[in-house]
Amino acid sequence: MTAHDKDSTGLTNIPLGISFSIGEVIFTVGIAAIVKLISSDVSVFTILFFRYLFCLPLLFITAYFQRGRDALQIQNKGILGLRSLFGIASFGFLFAALQTVELSKMTALLQTIPVFVTLLAPLLLGETVGWRRRIAVLVGFIGVALIIQPSNDGWFHTGILFGILSPFFGALMFLTLRRLGQSDHPASTAVWYNMAGAAVFLSVSIACGVAWPSSFEVLIVLGAIGVMSSFQQFFLANSFKFAPASTLAPLRYLSVPIGVGLSIIMFDEVITSSFYIGSAVLIAASFFIIKRTEKNSKTT
Repeated sequence: MTAHDKDSTGLTNIPLGISFSIGEVIFTVGIAAIVKLISSDVSVFTILFFRYLFCLPLLFITAYFQRGRDALQIQNKGILGLRSLFGIASFGFLFAALQTVELSKMTALLQTIPVFVTLLAPLLLGETVGWRRRIAVLVGFIGVALIIQPSNDGWFHTGILFGILSPFFGALMFLTLRRLGQSDHPASTAVWYNMAGAAVFLSVSIACGVAWPSSFEVLIVLGAIGVMSSFQQFFLANSFKFAPASTLAPLRYLSVPIGVGLSIIMFDEVITSSFYIGSAVLIAASFFIIKRTEKNSKTT
């Protein structure tokens, strides 16, 4: 089959899918870097509100273009509620963690999502996880321990706790997306999720008396975060539309070297040898889990 032949899922264009995937990774790390840059001057609740708010225009247009008058139609409202809750929690903890956790460390910790998915799938979806993937989960957490370096910061550092809770809730979000994808269109669920996020963080900001942006320049930066986030979601969805997951999975790990590069350039971070070793162990474990999961899904 050539790069432009049809398969069972639609049009396949692997170079385009790879381009979308790399773009999504770049946007993801770029957003995290900007959030960290302004987090000392702008409330995390304000950042999150504008992130969700400025996501909506492009998502509305996409949903209407793809579904017309059914752009906001949802079948499984209960699962959508859980997907929204877990997604909001994941991004909330991510942005909160970036206030105190190094960008390089946070991008590495986000690679634990496949580990948490494997850990949670038997409990929430009733999936069978073999001994090989169980061992890979253990190896992945060994990599996390090396990245965190508890002897330096301690296990109960608030930023580290938030940094681990972000991929934990991210894994829960992906598990609910599996269920939601069986009944509802991703463009519609994305619109509802971002509307929910904007409403939640607007309410929290008002309740906490958070100060709104005091300058036009800050508002521009917040708007940029939202627009970049909408493109990040668009690129993520379309990467899987044009290329198989097995091709795209390794590209997710580009976020670690990109995060390290931005950490050194923008924040003068010092990267330790244990970080590199831990990242390599975690990435290897996550990659193995993804490959084993795909192999098992093909044989069942």
